[in-house]
Amino acid sequence: MTVSVNDINRDQPDVTTRSATDIEENEATLRGEVDGNGLSTRVWFEWGEDRDDVEDGDGEETDEMSTGSGTDSFDEDIDGLDEDTIYYFRAVARNSEGTDYGNVLSFRTDEDGNNDDDDVNVDLRADRTRLGYGDSTTLRWDSDNADSCRALRGTGGWSGSKNRSGSFNTGALYNTTTYEISCEDNNDEDSDSVTIVVENQIVEPIPQQPTVVIYADSTNLAYNGATSVRWNTVNATSCTASGGSIGWAGTKSIGPGSFYTGSLSSTRTYTLTCYNNVGSSTDSATVNVRGQVLGTTTPKPTPTSLVLVTSSVDRTKPIVPTLDNTKPCPGDEINYTITYQNIGTGSVTNLVLRLDLPYEVSYMFSNPNNPFVSGNTLIFNLGTLRANGQGTVTVHVRVRDDARSGTNLNFPAVLSYVDPSGFPQSVTANVVAQVWCEPLLEEEKVALTANVFGAGFLPTNLFGWLLLLILILILVLLARYLFSGQQPFSKKIVTTTIQH
Repeated sequence: MTVSVNDINRDQPDVTTRSATDIEENEATLRGEVDGNGLSTRVWFEWGEDRDDVEDGDGEETDEMSTGSGTDSFDEDIDGLDEDTIYYFRAVARNSEGTDYGNVLSFRTDEDGNNDDDDVNVDLRADRTRLGYGDSTTLRWDSDNADSCRALRGTGGWSGSKNRSGSFNTGALYNTTTYEISCEDNNDEDSDSVTIVVENQIVEPIPQQPTVVIYADSTNLAYNGATSVRWNTVNATSCTASGGSIGWAGTKSIGPGSFYTGSLSSTRTYTLTCYNNVGSSTDSATVNVRGQVLGTTTPKPTPTSLVLVTSSVDRTKPIVPTLDNTKPCPGDEINYTITYQNIGTGSVTNLVLRLDLPYEVSYMFSNPNNPFVSGNTLIFNLGTLRANGQGTVTVHVRVRDDARSGTNLNFPAVLSYVDPSGFPQSVTANVVAQVWCEPLLEEEKVALTANVFGAGFLPTNLFGWLLLLILILILVLLARYLFSGQQPFSKKIVTTTIQH
């Protein structure tokens, strides 16, 4: 996503498209608002049944109107429309310094004379809501009194514009997935969702190319304005950001994630590239920032905060040397590390880190060593984090002996805080490990109790044979003294007489 600043001329008009009103079977009223920025301005509407035609300037045009040099609202009635049909339109304004185009909006003409009075309803359902690993199902939806529908959460090409009713095959699903759809008209909207539960199986996942989608909350900012960049990924194991504003470049979580841009005064391009063992994917987009208005006092920017959080796991006691750090065996100990950093200009307070450990691991100890522990949930109260400050939390856990091979171990972290403006914020990070070894068999555990001579009576190693030979020698010496009637150790006095 690209954030661009348009500071060529501060005096071109600013126009905004407003929603249509008085919608009937064959007519409607188009509305807009314009600021001429001190210059005489003329306005009109572009409209049609094809959104692309309107965006390219190839649609129908209403007559031009003069609105003066200040801020003014304007409207235009259009007729000769077809009933129960979606039309797209936008407001356009022009003065001696340039032309501005408003956002493209839409409306649906009435079909039965009460289009504006009925509530919008949408119903989303699935043929099956519980699937085996890799199975698929069909989604079906119907709506009432809606002008348009859009699919939100989901996978496999689900997102984007949808008909007011229809069906969609999910394709093979390997994880529990929630699908959502939203429908609306000019006065109302409704949404519905359905969750497809996928039963977990120890099956090696099918490698797929990662996908990444990145967008901004606002794509048209005032000078020194700010927005949040958000992203989602599918099948990604790591992500790297480039370009953008301060704090954006570097390693990013696989999401869902967000980034506060801070005050922007020039063109910014936010790019995110995500990877897995199959390949990589990159996405970017553009937001317009209006030029600086001179002759006014620019207020001092409010202190901002931006907290980044990353996490990783490291196996400290490998059992099989060839395993990597993200595939521990039952009984292994794992270091779970969370690093956080405030790259904003103000301090954040009430910093609280929540860690939800997977069921398959047991908490041993941590640094800091004073978390609140409830089951497998750890809560660290980290206090205040100053601007440009950072910290690290390390948790030592042990994989349970009965953990099944192939089980995914998810380590989610949620860091919540209060920003310098007093608003609560939160960021998340997640890292995944996978149990890859089979637990020790009972026969292997018994072998640990064998004596120094091995599992049987006779020695099985050099040390055992040496001990056995020493024991036999001691027994022979004892038998010799016992059966000879002599004491093992006796004192003799010998008297020698010398005659002269």
